[in-house]
Amino acid sequence: MGDEKGPNKSTFSILEHFRFYWILPLASLIVWWAMLVTLMGVWASDGHRRYPGQDADSHLPYISDIGASGVKPLFIAGDAVQGTLFVLALISERYLRHKGRLERNRYKAEKIMSTFAIIFAIIGQIGLVLLSILDTDRHHHAHVICLGIFVVGIGIASACSFCEFAMLRKKYYEVRWLRFSYIAKLAWFIVALGLAIAFLALLRGSNPNPGAIVEWTLAYWYGLFSIILVFDLLPASKRSQQRERTGGYLFGLDVGAANNTGPSVEVSRILGNGSDSE
Repeated sequence: MGDEKGPNKSTFSILEHFRFYWILPLASLIVWWAMLVTLMGVWASDGHRRYPGQDADSHLPYISDIGASGVKPLFIAGDAVQGTLFVLALISERYLRHKGRLERNRYKAEKIMSTFAIIFAIIGQIGLVLLSILDTDRHHHAHVICLGIFVVGIGIASACSFCEFAMLRKKYYEVRWLRFSYIAKLAWFIVALGLAIAFLALLRGSNPNPGAIVEWTLAYWYGLFSIILVFDLLPASKRSQQRERTGGYLFGLDVGAANNTGPSVEVSRILGNGSDSE
């Protein structure tokens, strides 16, 4: 048998053939929501006690109040793992478009928006990890600054991602997944912005309970962005299957044989031409 290694064999063949990039945002979501549920469970198991730094009239603690207690290592680890997976999901989306396994970016502005989304996501996630380390009980001022870095960083990252998909939607208007992501990200951003404004306004109020409710709601809502990223990356898995088998399947539906007749022609049109130069 001859040597299977050829000069054109990529050193990143694992990345090129890996089909399950969508697992990254899904795992990020699971870690994030599991951490939030665990923190709430810890508070319930403690008999709904009042934590250090929590206001006297507060019936519901802020997330950071619980995170600064005996579960601080869990709080730090959960934020770090979630943040890493979230950033890797955005990097994967950029990589898959570059390789043509997702609809390619046709304009420089799309690439710039994708790159900015990654950069600001990294900044935001660094703020998240730092706020879990610099807890609200011992480092309140630094904690608030890091919280602001997280909120602003993720907000800008989501806006950049939305802008990229708005431009992609114009070029690949017939691709349903791009339209879904475009609308979903817009809706997510509007709701997240409204919750963030409400949270800031309620922080200045005399009653801390509404602010805590909005903070928990905003935290769970943040996790929904990872679900959108799952749908962004999922077509790369199906496209790989389509390229590797005759009469493959697109989202679980038979797309026809390899004779380019019937449904397969429509699928080629929907998927876009992956061989175009970037």
